[in-house]
Amino acid sequence: MLINAVLYDGQTSKEHEVTIDFTFGRRVKIASCNIDVALEDVVIESRLGNTPRVMEFPNGVRCKSRENDKIDQLLHDFGLRKSKTHKIESSLVLTLGSVLLTVGFIWFLLTGGANYSANFLASILPQSTLNEVSRITISQLEEHYLKPSKLSQGQKEVIQAHFDSITKGEKQYYKLHFRSSPEMGANAFALPSGDIFLTDQLVALSRDKEFRDILGVLAHEKGHVVEKHSLRMAIKTGVAGVVIGYMTGDISVIATTIPTILVNSSYSRAFEHEADEHAVKELQKVGVSTKYVAHLFEVLSKAHEKSDSNSSFMKMTASHPLTSERIAYFYSYAH
Repeated sequence: MLINAVLYDGQTSKEHEVTIDFTFGRRVKIASCNIDVALEDVVIESRLGNTPRVMEFPNGVRCKSRENDKIDQLLHDFGLRKSKTHKIESSLVLTLGSVLLTVGFIWFLLTGGANYSANFLASILPQSTLNEVSRITISQLEEHYLKPSKLSQGQKEVIQAHFDSITKGEKQYYKLHFRSSPEMGANAFALPSGDIFLTDQLVALSRDKEFRDILGVLAHEKGHVVEKHSLRMAIKTGVAGVVIGYMTGDISVIATTIPTILVNSSYSRAFEHEADEHAVKELQKVGVSTKYVAHLFEVLSKAHEKSDSNSSFMKMTASHPLTSERIAYFYSYAH
């Protein structure tokens, strides 16, 4: 069977009009270019509508042909299967079914399946995406909220040693950042990449010379990383944009949502409880009592009671609740 095509030799962009001869001996010949190869050495791409079909030859030679019906016929004659994509495309029933299935799935993602969608998308996003999202988030926070830390070197070393004790040997990347933030106040937060930030204002509330209460906070934030809470919250908040972004590779929706979540510490109570559970396990591993972090939460709670409604303490504890139940939870594991 003879098929007209355009040939690209792989060396230049010049097009060559050629005739491809598919012989009964399962050979593919292009006489004008001295090409004679076995049919098995030619890769014929799947049909997609009436777009030109691409055929890959050895040594980088490629051909395009619009004679799709002829190519389908020769594939049939040589016992080669028809493209599954084209089978679906050629069937009205299968096409409508695919459309309805796609619409139904997207509707599920955007409505009742929001939690499922967030968990699913968070689980399949590659580490490179998490790193890029975190890089953009850090840039935004550094510009508007974070300033260099004024903690002493000795304070940093003690806290860093605590941090290393709960992250050493982990496959997940973790890095502790010390910053000052009058706007965010006493706070700590974690990014999907494993970068964890601790503010001077929170360290200032510590009542333990060895900063074991701060260790409890860092263990809590590590729990947010493990459970991908900030990522899941960002996806759930802007699930429609995230679905589109995942399909197009545009992660800007996630990157612009996470800073808002972190600044307002707007995790759900369920997420906070998961992070608290993780903190307890981490503290038990390193042999540190949970009473220290319970003490710190009490200090934060009292500071909240004394602060006005516009303060950073009020904003933090309103959505990042330091409830008596949470404090009691840590005390219950103190021994």
